[in-house]
Amino acid sequence: MLAGLPGTKTGKTGGNNQVDILDATAGNRTMWQTKNSENIIYIDIQKQLWVKPTIYASNEQTPFRDKQFHTIFYDPPHDYGDKPFDFNMGKVAVHKQWLRKKPFGHTYYGWDIYKTKRELIAHIWRAQKEFQRILRDDGLLWVKWCEIRLSLKRLLNIFADWRLLMKIHVKSPTQTWGNKQTYWLLFEKKLKGKQKQLFT
Repeated sequence: MLAGLPGTKTGKTGGNNQVDILDATAGNRTMWQTKNSENIIYIDIQKQLWVKPTIYASNEQTPFRDKQFHTIFYDPPHDYGDKPFDFNMGKVAVHKQWLRKKPFGHTYYGWDIYKTKRELIAHIWRAQKEFQRILRDDGLLWVKWCEIRLSLKRLLNIFADWRLLMKIHVKSPTQTWGNKQTYWLLFEKKLKGKQKQLFT
């Protein structure tokens, strides 16, 4: 890729270093402690976010080349059928720091994007297919999921072409929804007919 386009950064010597970490559901970057790392590309399709992505793009059909990324983070909407989000109120909440007192009250989760469970499942399936294309064969996919109305078991069925390496139970009340369990899941690709070379 050429300098200045998404996916590259220019070093002190003028050479290009590939950015190989993707946040595929950037939102307002609420999960990140550092909101603007030069080592991460942030994408989202929502134009009203108050923290803008690196580029506006759908994670179902990205502009990136095959096997570009080593690590992808994916935090999809965990629910569906919600009323349209009030972005103006959300911006006011951030400005007045209301989120310190009510962390979920004015945070955008994308629960209004998909009207039915079928639509949400279809989105996740299409996104993970795209991740198969743009993730390296030795890359890692991190997925965050909360069991609001879709169980972890049902979610894992969608990721049938992935190998689950790790399942982390999230305990922090600011990272889960009421008494619903939240997880961070770590996947790698299932490489059909390929044997990874462990030693040389």
